[in-house]
Amino acid sequence: MEYGSTNFTILDIMIFIQHQIPKNLERYVAALLYHKDYFPEHKKDKYLPDGTINIIFELTGNPKFIYHNNTGEISQTCSDVWFSGVLKDYITISSHHEEMMVLVFKPGAGFPLIHGSVAFYTNRVVPAEEIFGPTILNLLQELKQPTPAEEKFRAIEKWLDRQLNADDFYLEVIRYAIEAIENSPTQINLSKLSEKLGYSQKQFIQLFKKYVGLTPKQFHRIVRFNEILAAVENKETISWTMVAADCGYFDQAHFIKDFQSFSGINPKKYLSDIEDYPNFLPVK
Repeated sequence: MEYGSTNFTILDIMIFIQHQIPKNLERYVAALLYHKDYFPEHKKDKYLPDGTINIIFELTGNPKFIYHNNTGEISQTCSDVWFSGVLKDYITISSHHEEMMVLVFKPGAGFPLIHGSVAFYTNRVVPAEEIFGPTILNLLQELKQPTPAEEKFRAIEKWLDRQLNADDFYLEVIRYAIEAIENSPTQINLSKLSEKLGYSQKQFIQLFKKYVGLTPKQFHRIVRFNEILAAVENKETISWTMVAADCGYFDQAHFIKDFQSFSGINPKKYLSDIEDYPNFLPVK
């Protein structure tokens, strides 16, 4: 149901609120989420690449974990507030959310946010204070106060207003390139795109990595992969040959290779494992 400027959902005892992004931030922010009392039967999820970067606020003081994809052992502990760079591969993370807020940034918005290249953080998760200093910890303490979710969202908005730098290059060039890839992933020619923007392929790759954290080719592969996830969502009968062709793959081998690279499983198993969210797969 609608609740003020948010989408508000209660499933059993879980609370999930998706905040409506204000106009001044929607060029940078993809989603601002509040989770409370989410305790699924499984304890781990695979988080599949989607081209975004995230800031995660843990409001209860209980750490979350990243697990080794193969052994299942804990490889990293995440406490308080952490920054997740753009992913090239899936990661395995804790499923339970006692009380958490997640800030999701649009591809390319990382540079205006951290005031430097995001490529350094690709496939990495780091404590957020390493990037933002004490201001992010002050924000975390404010978010931990027993206030309504709407007040917490406003506190994050104020922090973003101070933190985000106006960046015409992101708004005019990087966003154009990203939208060109997202809007036509099956037909885009990356060489022609760089020429149209007035850059050599080498220059274009360097600039794209600086803002997005990936090369244009890597980002294109992730966009195509997410097109597949969107295509199969809520469909009972799937022709993988048709899905692969619709998403620009010219043979099954390439399609399956990409799918397994990003998810760790084959398409058939993905269909059997998927639950509510295409980019999150329960590890049972």
